Amino acid sequence: MEKSMRKRLTILLLLLACALAVLPASGFEFVFGDLDQHGEILGGFLPSYLKAGAGYNGFSLIEDRTTQIDLLVGGGYSQRKVWQNPVTGAVEDSDPVIYDTVRIDWEVRFSQGLWASPVEGKDLLTLSAGYTGRYDMNIDSFKTGSVRANGGSFPIRTLDESIGPDYMGFVYPDLRGDRQHLGTAFSLTARVDLMDDQKMYANGFYTTVEFLWAPGVLNSALDGEADYYSADFNAVGAWTPVSFTEEGGIHLFSLTLIDRLNANWTDGSEVPVYAQSSVSLGRKVRGFTTWTYNTQFTMVNNFDIRFAGPAWHSIFPRINLFFDVGYGCGDYFNTDTGGSNFLMSTGIQMTVSFFDFIDLGYQIAYLFDGYNFVDGPDESITGKFTFFLDF
Repeated sequence: MEKSMRKRLTILLLLLACALAVLPASGFEFVFGDLDQHGEILGGFLPSYLKAGAGYNGFSLIEDRTTQIDLLVGGGYSQRKVWQNPVTGAVEDSDPVIYDTVRIDWEVRFSQGLWASPVEGKDLLTLSAGYTGRYDMNIDSFKTGSVRANGGSFPIRTLDESIGPDYMGFVYPDLRGDRQHLGTAFSLTARVDLMDDQKMYANGFYTTVEFLWAPGVLNSALDGEADYYSADFNAVGAWTPVSFTEEGGIHLFSLTLIDRLNANWTDGSEVPVYAQSSVSLGRKVRGFTTWTYNTQFTMVNNFDIRFAGPAWHSIFPRINLFFDVGYGCGDYFNTDTGGSNFLMSTGIQMTVSFFDFIDLGYQIAYLFDGYNFVDGPDESITGKFTFFLDF
């Protein structure tokens, strides 16, 4: 991408952040969506994509229960590194297809709370319905020609060299033709919330069930196409056995145990690259690589021991010890080839938490079981910068 385009995207993200910071106080709240980074920009240390917005809850359809409408917008520039052969769908253990994506997305979400949670100020059950739109322009990596370690030493190639100039999108349907995609997806979510989350520590439980549908008829306006659905179950429990608080309510230190169980089924005739990222087994088991182990079904358990504090105006250091186990099976996306995979890892995340939704720091992981696609099978230790904890 040209420097001028990257500069314009950076200015856009800064303007978005400033606009959100001055939202009217009455009935509005900041809603964080997502962050992403480009591995070739300062080693992935700075975010190159931001999604955020505002939620309005100044009215209520049910007395004493929350009614909220969220509007989020996102934009930025990120890298994608995919590991299946673009024609056959066979999983490659080296020389992946590497390219960049300019992305813009927008989301509208309506949520309604039902019944009172035992946790003060929360709804026991929240039902949500959402619409998400997006535009992706997939282009050659701005580091084309540079040699990188990806299961060996390989140069980053152009998309024409990697998939061909007339790619028909057998495995990566959003890279078909001119490699531009205009997408639409609808979601339904139910959340049961019994979690008392106090930023530095938490106690309780919550569970979320989400169904997402991206119909082909609304995802084929441009050459890149999509037609898929995804069903996701997520359950998180937390317990804080140790917590010290100074007079005035300032938290000095806490130790919290957190466990998450996640199960997902994603399928369809055309599952695009962007939909594969969040549901891939390699993304969910820490230390592995996004867009790896891309089967229809995944189940993962993540266990954390978190040490946090002391706090200073909602900013605090955090050390997170983790142990992850994951299993995936079924067909690899957009193929008739089946497989099953078992992954296991442990490690440490050392971060500084800002307002409990950004955790800037570094992660080191040891891979007990599973193939290290980036560094090769002989490397069991991985490291990367992190912007937020996954749950």
